[in-house]
Amino acid sequence: MGPILNPSLQAAGFALLMALARVLLGSAAVWLLVRALRRWLRRAAPRPDTLPDGLIAPLLLNSLASLGYLAMVVWGWRSLVRGWDVLRFDPGPDRLVEGAALLVAVVVVVRLINRSLLLLLERSLQRLGREEQTSTLRALAPMIRALFWGLGSLVFLQKQGVPLGAIYASLAGAGIGLGLALRGPLSHFLSYLTIVIDKPFQIGDLIGFADVLGPVERVGIRSSSIRSLGGERIVIGNEELLQKTIRNFGDLPRRRVAHSLRLSDQLPAEQAAAIPGLVEGVVRAHPPATFDRCHFTRFADGALEFQFVFFVPDSSVVVYLDLQQAINLGILQAFQVEGIAFAAPPKDPPAPALSGSPG
Repeated sequence: MGPILNPSLQAAGFALLMALARVLLGSAAVWLLVRALRRWLRRAAPRPDTLPDGLIAPLLLNSLASLGYLAMVVWGWRSLVRGWDVLRFDPGPDRLVEGAALLVAVVVVVRLINRSLLLLLERSLQRLGREEQTSTLRALAPMIRALFWGLGSLVFLQKQGVPLGAIYASLAGAGIGLGLALRGPLSHFLSYLTIVIDKPFQIGDLIGFADVLGPVERVGIRSSSIRSLGGERIVIGNEELLQKTIRNFGDLPRRRVAHSLRLSDQLPAEQAAAIPGLVEGVVRAHPPATFDRCHFTRFADGALEFQFVFFVPDSSVVVYLDLQQAINLGILQAFQVEGIAFAAPPKDPPAPALSGSPG
């Protein structure tokens, strides 16, 4: 008859086998679940053998698989602790394994957040047509990663029972000092984010502020560059620029153009009545300009004033000026054919007399 094993060894061996079985069976279940999710996502993708949203879905699935396998290992370890008296009465190994599992989980989650967040931000910039801003995002990526790694470290230390009161106080003091030191750069960065998100103007838009008019050439973190119509490059801080009233001529779905005509007060009524039709015909002969109206507005000193309005369905200043020139020349030619004379320009008002008397 063979030797009889010690009951404690039998219990330990049985607990070890149960723990291994739970780890293996649980890991197999996680593997099957992840594989089923991957197949379902591939069927939902617009093209076969591809996952939707680029690298986001693989990141989520890989992180889910890692956390699932880790959960199975912790489950098997808890089963082993419950079945082995030595581990049950000695909390040291259990604390060590629990701490290591929590550390691995924090690393997996923080890596997932960092990679997913940066990838989503980069995708958003590309979809918004701001590929030039991706370099700025890559420059800020180390700061974003450090922020989430710091938060993950605080969560891990708090779960381990480390007193964080002194750490929080130190971080608060450091944050105040850092905020005072970075007040200027932070203000520049917030102004830059305002331009990127609110989009009062974009690169290439023709904008005007104060006495400056020109297209936007560059939008940086601290300043923006505008090329004036005279050719000089104007650099202005984003914070100062946002405090001004900006006229964005590049964001016009269509441009409304209103002009006044001063014609001779000797013009016969029949010719005056025909002027709206003449102007309308000239404007309609120059597409894409669209005619709106033309009216005899008032009797002025020595003149009859007409006003006409047309629209230019283009935000380009060059297109607008070309159409305006062609329409003006067409009106001038039509008036010369009809013998319609323009009025003399109004006389300048007399200069005010100086107060007081000589001598």
